[in-house]
Amino acid sequence: MYGAKKNNIRIEEKNMELKQVKTQLGKIVYYDTGQINIEGNSIKDYIFSACILRKKENGVKYYQAELIDTRNKKTVIIVPLERVLMEGEI
Repeated sequence: MYGAKKNNIRIEEKNMELKQVKTQLGKIVYYDTGQINIEGNSIKDYIFSACILRKKENGVKYYQAELIDTRNKKTVIIVPLERVLMEGEI
């Protein structure tokens, strides 16, 4: 689990882990886009469509999530798996 630091205080976030992928595929998940909308919220809902394993040139392996926008089904974003939030975590 990853956390952020704000004013030198560590804030723990519970993010998606690899063992939760099977149960969350095809379901609504949340991702913080960093763009604040008119309601003052930067967390958006997406459909979790795929989990991707990639390998960097130096041999390091990492996971990414493929997320489909719930409002525009043709919009797909690829994000780090550990930054995807599940229902009840936002």
